[in-house]
Amino acid sequence: MKPAPSRGFVSTSFLTFGAQYKAALYRWEFLRRNPQYRADYNEFMRCFGAWLKGKVRWPPSEFDRREIWTKSQQNYFRTKIEPVLNQLCLKWQISDLFPPDFGVEEYRQIDESDGQGEGAPFPPSRVSNFIEGDVLSTGELERMGFLSMGNTRQYENLLLIQVDLNSPMKDLLQHTRKILKSGQENYRRQMAARGLKLPTRRRRFEDYVLHLKIWDLKKEGKRNSEIARLVFPNLSVQSALYKVRDHLKAANKLISGHYREIS
Repeated sequence: MKPAPSRGFVSTSFLTFGAQYKAALYRWEFLRRNPQYRADYNEFMRCFGAWLKGKVRWPPSEFDRREIWTKSQQNYFRTKIEPVLNQLCLKWQISDLFPPDFGVEEYRQIDESDGQGEGAPFPPSRVSNFIEGDVLSTGELERMGFLSMGNTRQYENLLLIQVDLNSPMKDLLQHTRKILKSGQENYRRQMAARGLKLPTRRRRFEDYVLHLKIWDLKKEGKRNSEIARLVFPNLSVQSALYKVRDHLKAANKLISGHYREIS
């Protein structure tokens, strides 16, 4: 459901099972449980779902044949759908407006049945680093001033540093270290202005598994005492209940917007 023809396939440059990929997957797992995201997706589909049906492949793929669209179809997409889609992608910091019911297993099932892709599909909650492909789209980033002849440009959590490879390695490292430090400090200030903060250490992914499991059990209608027995059978009743409450609180915080802090 990506804009055509101005936006190409979002290339990925991370290992399928690497830490960056896992962090992106968990950001998506929390985001897709966000009620407002689900409402935004449903409203988007209410407005444009019928038009998009049969015209694009789902999830978005580099193999979509949008070049066969008529000029009127391309014009309608660019003028009516693309502005709304881009606004929602920016709001939720995602690369595409994926269905909230799409989880990790759905990605892998689609990929395995495809026979054309390489590795698991990219998580929608990650704006990929780029090598030669698009991030949002090259045109969009140029309009933002991200791609330029200047020395450094930042977009969200992405930092583009340009260096002269003719320089000695010692000078390159010293220069890059200085730019990275300044960039991260600036990014932390931006996050703080949004009421968010970057973790001082990498989060433990096993904690996210429990957050999501306990949250989903609660949404199924189970009482805290039932969840405590199911998830923590070897703990005392009181200790298990404390853990359930802590995990629900953490899950709610991440689902409500702090998923952006997962790195």
